[in-house]
Amino acid sequence: MGFRGLTPYDEIDVDGFTKIGNHGMIANNRSAALVSMNGTIDWACLPNFNSPPVFFSILDRKKGGYFRITPLDTSNLYVHQSYKDFTNVLITEFVRNNKVILRITDFMPTSEYSTISFPEIHRLVETLSEEVDVEVSFKVAFDYGRKSARIEERKHGYVFKDTRESVGLALPFKLERFNDRLSGTLHLPRRSANWFVALHGVDHIGKISDYKSYERLEETVNYWQKWCNQSTYNGLYHGDVIRSALTLKGLFYEPTGLMVAAPTTSLPECVGGERNWDYRYTWIRDTAYVIEALAMIGYKREATKFLYDLMHIIEREGRIRTIYSINEDSNLNEEELDLEGYRFSRPVRIGNKASEQLQLDEYGSIINAVYHLHKIGGLINSYLWDFVGETLDKISKIWRNPDSSIWEFRTEPKHYVYSKLMCWVAFTRAIEMGREEGFSGPYRKWKATADEIKEDILRNGYDPELNSFTQYYGSKSVDAALLRIPMVGFLPPDDPRITGTVERIEKELMVRNFLFKRYTEDDGFACPDNPFLLLSFWYVEDLIILNRVEEAKEVFESLLDKANVLGLFSEEVDLNTGELIGNFPQAITHLGVIRVATKLNEVLKRKNGKSGNSIDTRKIIDFSRYY
Repeated sequence: MGFRGLTPYDEIDVDGFTKIGNHGMIANNRSAALVSMNGTIDWACLPNFNSPPVFFSILDRKKGGYFRITPLDTSNLYVHQSYKDFTNVLITEFVRNNKVILRITDFMPTSEYSTISFPEIHRLVETLSEEVDVEVSFKVAFDYGRKSARIEERKHGYVFKDTRESVGLALPFKLERFNDRLSGTLHLPRRSANWFVALHGVDHIGKISDYKSYERLEETVNYWQKWCNQSTYNGLYHGDVIRSALTLKGLFYEPTGLMVAAPTTSLPECVGGERNWDYRYTWIRDTAYVIEALAMIGYKREATKFLYDLMHIIEREGRIRTIYSINEDSNLNEEELDLEGYRFSRPVRIGNKASEQLQLDEYGSIINAVYHLHKIGGLINSYLWDFVGETLDKISKIWRNPDSSIWEFRTEPKHYVYSKLMCWVAFTRAIEMGREEGFSGPYRKWKATADEIKEDILRNGYDPELNSFTQYYGSKSVDAALLRIPMVGFLPPDDPRITGTVERIEKELMVRNFLFKRYTEDDGFACPDNPFLLLSFWYVEDLIILNRVEEAKEVFESLLDKANVLGLFSEEVDLNTGELIGNFPQAITHLGVIRVATKLNEVLKRKNGKSGNSIDTRKIIDFSRYY
């Protein structure tokens, strides 16, 4: 039996921590967990994404909880991780001498009913070719390690409790208690199968058979496969698109319809540094990407529900914020925790201070999201149209102000070109959408404001000496966010100011292997910024628009190779090691995969249909209006 993508067991960790990219994700549309290749669940928030984690040894090896199942003898051992086809059910196989000696199947029970919550993790442990001694360790830490748990033994398992919370472990074995954890070595006969179930919010532990794990597994597999079957996409890179779609679906919080940017907090953008943020929230700017990407592959329902649920929250609060909680169970106040941090990257943060910033592009992004809902034939009712008008009134009053940019700088606000661009996008999208929908509106006034913003950008945000737009007014540097300019129709794609900007970004911000840094200017952090993966996908979209299609294909396929063995992406790539870093898995990177794959598929089909003749650039320009 041969295997692809085997990882030596002794290369899974670095500095005592599992490499970020050596994880798989399991999810249940309320929360998610990370499973290391070594068999350890080292991150899991229960019952919800924004609940304090019960397992978080990825952020602190001593204080953090974990659920570890791994062979006792790791000599000459290799590991292979995969997903059961078209699901988020994870399979970890331990291989020796080209034979699977131990297999762990991990999943969180998933139901099509959003009111049903299963805050459980089921683990099926199977031996195959031989008997195996297995190490099992289980520790729960409450409130980010600030509360100690007491362990109570039950007939069929154990319960970790504090004054308000509890986590149980059901298993068919006895383990030893060592202060704050359970541990033991189990001798598992050849061809045996045993279930272990971790449960949140329980006091009673039933027999392991009470949890009907085989039935829950079958239901969960059917749920994910049925959802995948709803996709209408059958083009190139189908496997990559579906895996990205499954990852995105796993990041939705079904009760409210909102999506977290990632299921983790404080996985660093620079190892050993302070670029550590909490991503367990919904970002306004991601909304348009979500709507377009999911609609492209047939998930119009998720796209529509996401926007309207977000609109409901905005209307309830009476303002547009940069970041929103997925439910009402948490606030956004940023706090630093006394934890060692992933590979000693501190501080470890929960909450996100960026929610307090003015980021002008968010206002443009929400109008752009409504526009994309319109483009996919979604429902644009009078209430939503009133919201568009109210938002444009707000933009008309604030667009001249400096802000903190798409990159959420914690330095002095400036007049960022991308922020102004998205204000222009808001007005132009609204005009086009309103007229096509047949709504009334002050179109002349909006057109005048759009023209004023555009003139302001051309006068203050373009540098003739550089032949490029700049990061902010008066700057001599570029910003990779400017890769979005060709996508929004601000100028024709063959305009020298467009091609000059792309060339300047290639020269100043492309580092290697088509990876890009966001900017070059000092942002107040000592640890250097690493390449941001989404930028590379934006670059591919620009290449398509600029009729550099073969280059676009080459770059895109090189990016797909940067995913881990499961096809999962983080936010960034370590420039020195090539490792995936940052919160994981990252929704916006997977959105980039879907957008590029579908657009590249369309252009290549069109090209092949012309027997190798040149592509009609005008059609590509029209196609780009859906960005």
